[in-house]
Amino acid sequence: MKKLMCIALLGLGACTQYPMQKPLAVDGTRNANFLSDEAECRALAVNYHSGKRGMETAFGAIDGAVTGAMIGDRYDAMGGAIAGGVLGSVKGQYEDDLVRRQALVNCMLGRGHQVIG
Repeated sequence: MKKLMCIALLGLGACTQYPMQKPLAVDGTRNANFLSDEAECRALAVNYHSGKRGMETAFGAIDGAVTGAMIGDRYDAMGGAIAGGVLGSVKGQYEDDLVRRQALVNCMLGRGHQVIG
């Protein structure tokens, strides 16, 4: 069980910055409406939910429980389920954030800004 918890902590430590927190990269100059359009597009993107977090949490818990049961006893299965659920939740949150980032970029492109990422 200690091995699985160490893996979970390493996985959580690898998450440094989510894509929605990063500033937008622009090809060219920013026009006068850029900041107001960015604020509106960020508000739209933040409210978008793809539903991957819940799915990844469930799959992570199942995968962790199976792995824990294969390498140990029932306590390892329980620890594996917890660790897998945590890692799955983090992975799902990151994937949701990637989808939100793409929604932000698409919104800015739709408003005529030369956003490249």
